[in-house]
Amino acid sequence: MSVWQEVRDLVTERKTVALADLVTTLTEAERAEAGRRLPGFLKELRETATRMARESRRGGGAEGDPAEDDVAEDDDAEWMRLEVRWAVADAVSAFGPPLLVAGAGTLSAPAATAAWLTRRDLLPAPDPWREEPDELDEVFRALAARPVAFQADVAARLAAKIRRPRDRVVPLALGALRASGAEPPEHDPLVVAWLSAPPVDDDPLVGPLLPRIFHAEGAGRALRDERPKPGPTRWLALFGQLLAAGTVSREEILDGCVSRFLRGGDAIDLRFFVRLYELVDPQPHESAGRARDHLRLLPAAPGTVAELALAQLRRTGPHDAADVVDAVDALTFRPEAKLARAGLTWLEEEVRQAPARAADLAPALVTAFSHTSYGVRRRAAALAVKHAAAFGPAAPLIAEAVPALPADLGAQVAAVFGGDLAAEEAPEPFTPAPLPVLPGPGRFPAPALDAWQRYRRGWMQDERWLAAFVAAAGDRPALRAKLKRAFDDDPAQLDDPAQLYAKERWTETGDWITALVREVITPGADPGVPAAEPADRWMLANFLEGVARRGPRPDRRVRGSGAEVEPPGDEAAPPPDPREPAFIVPFLSPSLHPSASLHPSAGLHPSASLHPSAGPHPSAGPHPLTGHEQEPDPAAELRRRQRLPDPGRASPPHLFLLRRLSEIYVALREGTLPPVLLATPTLMTGHLDPATLVDRLEACAAAGVEPLAADLGQALLRLPRGAHPAAAERAARVGSRGAVQAAAWLSAGGPPDPETGVAWAYVEGGTRHLFEERTPEDATQVELVPVLRAEPTGHDLVDELLSEPSSWHWDDHSNSMAWWAAVLPSHREVVAVNYLPYLLYRWTRPGIYPPHLAILADADGPAGDAIAVMLAYFLAKGEPKAVPLLLRMAARDSLPAEAVGRQLAFLIRRAGYPIPPVLDSLTDAARRGAHEQVWDILRGMLPVLLPGEGERPTAGHTAAVALATDVAAWAGARGEIPCVSAHADSGRGTRFAHECARLRDRLR
Repeated sequence: MSVWQEVRDLVTERKTVALADLVTTLTEAERAEAGRRLPGFLKELRETATRMARESRRGGGAEGDPAEDDVAEDDDAEWMRLEVRWAVADAVSAFGPPLLVAGAGTLSAPAATAAWLTRRDLLPAPDPWREEPDELDEVFRALAARPVAFQADVAARLAAKIRRPRDRVVPLALGALRASGAEPPEHDPLVVAWLSAPPVDDDPLVGPLLPRIFHAEGAGRALRDERPKPGPTRWLALFGQLLAAGTVSREEILDGCVSRFLRGGDAIDLRFFVRLYELVDPQPHESAGRARDHLRLLPAAPGTVAELALAQLRRTGPHDAADVVDAVDALTFRPEAKLARAGLTWLEEEVRQAPARAADLAPALVTAFSHTSYGVRRRAAALAVKHAAAFGPAAPLIAEAVPALPADLGAQVAAVFGGDLAAEEAPEPFTPAPLPVLPGPGRFPAPALDAWQRYRRGWMQDERWLAAFVAAAGDRPALRAKLKRAFDDDPAQLDDPAQLYAKERWTETGDWITALVREVITPGADPGVPAAEPADRWMLANFLEGVARRGPRPDRRVRGSGAEVEPPGDEAAPPPDPREPAFIVPFLSPSLHPSASLHPSAGLHPSASLHPSAGPHPSAGPHPLTGHEQEPDPAAELRRRQRLPDPGRASPPHLFLLRRLSEIYVALREGTLPPVLLATPTLMTGHLDPATLVDRLEACAAAGVEPLAADLGQALLRLPRGAHPAAAERAARVGSRGAVQAAAWLSAGGPPDPETGVAWAYVEGGTRHLFEERTPEDATQVELVPVLRAEPTGHDLVDELLSEPSSWHWDDHSNSMAWWAAVLPSHREVVAVNYLPYLLYRWTRPGIYPPHLAILADADGPAGDAIAVMLAYFLAKGEPKAVPLLLRMAARDSLPAEAVGRQLAFLIRRAGYPIPPVLDSLTDAARRGAHEQVWDILRGMLPVLLPGEGERPTAGHTAAVALATDVAAWAGARGEIPCVSAHADSGRGTRFAHECARLRDRLR
C-alpha cells in the first residue's frame, strides 16, 4: 500500500492519533507526494458529501432524474440549497481534525500549510473553557516534526491571521507559538487574543507578550474586568508574582503604565493600568521622577487617571511654582467636581504658604467660578472672600468674573472685589396649554350576529353578538340557518369539536361562543365534560421530591441591581422524605404561597395549599399528600361539569365573565333562554341606562321567564352610580324576583365603594415580606399585592366578583382583560386592583398596557392607588402613551395625582426604575396643560423619593427638586414640604441643598 493510500485511509477512518504517528515518520519524498494529493482529496470529499446530501434531499433520486428539474423550479429550491450546504459543511467538519493533521505534516510550503490550517471548514469552533481543542494536540505534534524554521514561519503566519479574540484560529495560533518557541510577531490582535484566552500553566508566551500590553491597542479593554479586591484577579496576580520573583522590575511596570496613560484612551481602556499602578504602589522617589508626566495627565486624562496622577504629585514636592499654577488651573477646569475641589484645596495651601503667588493662581480661581457644580462655585467664592488680601492684586480679574457666579454667591464676592452681579434669571415664560376637551361616551352599537370574528374581536363585539344570539334563539331554525351561512364560509373560526369538547375547562371566552354556535348547528353534540381522573396519591409528592433534589432556581435581583441570588440552603444535603409533614409544610407556608397571609409570622391560612387552585378533590377518597379521607366538594364538581375553572385559578372578573357565558350555554341546552339579555350596555363605557334595564325586565316578565342570575348581576353592576328612584319604582311594579332585586339596587344606589389599595412586597430568601414591615437586605423580586374589601351585597355572584384577588397571575385569559372595565364600569378602581398581578414583569406573562388604563380613564368611580400605580408604571417606563393618558385623566378630573406621585417614588426606590424618564414625562405633561396636576404629583412624590437619614442625594434627586420649583411657579403653589425644608436648612453647600432652598422659598 502506498503512503498516500495510508494517509487517505486514516483520514476517512478519522484515526487522528495514528495519522500523526504516520506523518511524523515520512521521508521528504513521501511527504511531498501526500501533500500534493491532499487538496484534491478534500475536493473529492466535498463532492461526495454534496451528492449524498442532494440525493437525501430528493428522497434517493438519482442524478438526471426528472425530479431534479422539478425541485429546481420549485419555490423550495433555495431552501434545499441551504440544507445541502449545511449538510456538506457538517460532513466536511467531521473530517476536520485528521485533515488538519495531514496538512500540518505533509504540505511543503509554510504559506500553504498556514492557509490549510486556517480553513474555516476544517477548524473547530473555539471553546471558551479550554485553551485549545484536544484535536489540535496532534496538529502540534505533526508540526513539531518539521524543521524549526518551518514551524516558526507557520506559527507567525497563523498569528498574523488573528483579527478578533474569538477567531477560530486563536487556539491554533497560540498553540503553535507555544509548541515552536518562535518569537510572536508584532501584532496587536494577537496580544488581545492571548489576554482573552484561558490561562495556561507556565505559559512560554508570558515573556514575549506581557510587555506588549502597554502599547497593544485593545489590551486595556480586554483587561477591564481585572480587580485587586478581594484578591487580585488573574493578570494583576501574575504581575504581583513576577514582581516578587524579580522577573519584571517596578520601573518597567511604572514606566509602562505611565506611557500607556500618555497614549490616551477612555476610562475603560485605562482601568487595568490604573489598578496595576496602584498595585505597585510607587514610593515618593519613584513618583518624583515621573512628576512631569503626572502633570501632563491632569488636563485631559480620564478622571481615574487624573486622580492617580494628582495623588502622586501631592505626595512629592516641592514643585516648581509654574508647574503648580498649571496643575491647579488644569484641575479647576476639569468637569469632575472632585478634581475641581482638589484643585481649590491645593490653591488654598499655596496661597497660605506664599501669599505673593495668589495673583498667579487667580485665573484658576476665576475658572472655578464657572464650574457646573454649585459646590465648586461656592467653595471658590468662599476662598476669594477668605483670602481677599492676598488676591488684592488680581481684584480686576476677579471682579470681571463675578457675573459667572450665581447671584447669591456673586453678591458675596462683589462686596469685596466689586463687579456686576449676574442678572436674575427670568423665569421661563409659561403659558398653560388647555387640557384636551373630551367627548362624552358614545352609544353602544346595536346587537348583530355578524359582529363576532374569532381572531378579530373585542369585548364590544362579543357583547353585541351575545345580545343578538339570545334575541334570535327563540326561532332556533332561523338562527341555525344564519349561523351555518356565517361559519360555513370560514370554518376556521370555530374550534374542532373533538378538541373543544375534550377540554376539561373552557377558560377562553371564544370557547364558549364556539360552543354556543355548535349547539345551535348540531344540537346535543356536546358529550359533556370528561370524567374526573382519580387522584394519584404520590404524584405531587414525587414532583416535590424532584424539586427538592434540584434545588430552587436562582431568581434575578430587583430591577437595576444587576446581580444574581445563589440558591439558599445546602445543596449537598440529602432531600427529606416527601411523605413527612416536615417536608410538606415549608411548601405550604404563607411566605411561598401567594394566596396565604402575607405576614411572615402568620400561621397557615386554613385554605393554604401548594397551589392557588388546590383544594378538596371533587370525589371522595384520600388526600393525595396527607392520605386523610376527604369529603367530596359538590361546588367543585359542579364547576367541573360546567367547565368552569376553580376560583383560585382565575381572576374574579374573568371568572364572572365565564359564569355569564356558562349560564347562557346551559339555558340554551335546556331551552330556558330569556327573550333578551339584561346586561347589554347602552354606552361605550359599558354602562347601562336604568330605564332600558326596566324595559328588559318587563320583556322577561311578559315571556314568563326569570332573568339569568349572572346576567342580572352584570346588569346591576353596569348601572350608573347613585340612586335611580323613577326606575326603581317601575321595576317594583314588574313583579318578578329579578325585578324586585333590581328595584332594591336602583333605590339604594348599589353597594358602597369597596376598600381598595396596593401593598408593596418583596421576595427575599424564598420568603415574601411587606416593605412596611421590614427593610429588604437582598430582595430578588418586588410584587404588587392587591387589597380589596367589600361589604356583602346579597348577590352571591357579585360578592364573588368583589372578592380580593390573589397576587398570583394566570396566562389563560389575557384576551379578555380589556373586557373587565366594562364588567365594573362604575368601579374602575376594583378593576385596577385585579390588574395589579399583571402589571410588572410583563415579558414573562400577559400584561397590562396603556389601552387598559385608557378604558378606566373613561369609566366611573373613585380612582385610588391601584389606578395610580398603573399610570406611574407607564410614566416610569417612558411609554409614549403615558403622558396622553395623564392628560386624559386630568381632563376628566379623575387623576389621583398625589397617589401617582407616591407610587412613582415607590417604583424608583423599590423597583429600581430610573428618575430621568419620570421627570421627562412629568415635564411634558406640565407643559401640555397639566401643570397643576403635575405639581400635586410632585408634592406626593418628593417626601418618599428624597434621601432619608444616612442616604446621599443624587443628581436625580436634584433634578426632581429643580423641576418641582419650576412647576410650583407655573401652578402658583404654596405650602411647605417639610422634607424639602429640612434639606434646605441642612447647611450643606451642595447643589441639591441649593435647589431645596429655592423650592422652599418658592412655596413660602
